[in-house]
Amino acid sequence: MKNKLLLTTAIAGSLLASGVAMAETKITGSMDISYSGRSADASAGAASTDGFGSETQLNISNSGDLNNGMSYKAGFSMESDTTTDAFENAYIDINLASGTTLSFGSDHFPPLDGTITPLVSVAIDTVAGGGTGAGSETISALAYFNGSRIDAVEFQGVGLIQKLGDIGSARVYYADQVGNTGSSTGNDGRLAETNNSAIQYAFAGNLGVEGLNVLIGQEKSDKATSATVSDRKGTNYGIAYNFGQFAVGASKVKNELSSGVDVDSKEAGITFAASDNLSLGIAYATTEISNLTRDEDITMATIGYNLGAISTSATYAMVDNTAGGTSDDDFFNIRIGTKF
Repeated sequence: MKNKLLLTTAIAGSLLASGVAMAETKITGSMDISYSGRSADASAGAASTDGFGSETQLNISNSGDLNNGMSYKAGFSMESDTTTDAFENAYIDINLASGTTLSFGSDHFPPLDGTITPLVSVAIDTVAGGGTGAGSETISALAYFNGSRIDAVEFQGVGLIQKLGDIGSARVYYADQVGNTGSSTGNDGRLAETNNSAIQYAFAGNLGVEGLNVLIGQEKSDKATSATVSDRKGTNYGIAYNFGQFAVGASKVKNELSSGVDVDSKEAGITFAASDNLSLGIAYATTEISNLTRDEDITMATIGYNLGAISTSATYAMVDNTAGGTSDDDFFNIRIGTKF
């Protein structure tokens, strides 16, 4: 019996070794620590505040060849945001053919929750304390949001990416339940149809022009029978161009919320690489809220310095008519980060 067990163990070990030889596993990570603050307009009843925050992430990925001649990539991440631990970026990607990738998972597929406007460091809404989280529709903190608020790829689904020669790639992603980041009972799926489904269509590429970057995308969320949130739509269009030390670009983002309110943002940005380590950037965003008379305007300036293994940045943003109201606020963010 003991010999049989040893033989079985040896066979299993040889099979495991064979599998490892055909694949490559990597462990990477990152850490960001920031200090942010808001100087609020007391006359509008807002409170000033400041504080530290941090985010750490550990990524485990594996890639190799399948026995049918195709290749694959798979992985997941563990993230900690000061007080919250989360499982994210879970995926299995299969390269069906040259330039064609089928993707399964959540929080991995290219999203529409970010613009391609050139920035030195963090996005405008991150600095100015905007509402965060996929599916967030609140405009109480900030009207501007740098992408589709549906963020379909945050949730469990399937996507397809097709490269289009040298001009870019087209992609489509479908999530059957917005809010579903995985079954709570294992791999048996979630049978309750309680959330909206969502779909993303997008094109990204340089159209064959070196230095050019174009993004055109739309997401739609359709109401399920038992869902309380009505149909929604988000669009994200942008163009950017990099020439030497400068990069310039502009984006237009529109979110049609379930409340019937439309939030339409336009932004522009320019960055300058003063040296191999020092970068400067200026960005501006204006947002129109359909049910309010005031437009929210944000002007942001950033300086970033690269220390090799560690990157740093300092950002200052002025917001007029925050969230379409009467408050004018100033925000700042100082950040240090590393990757390993």
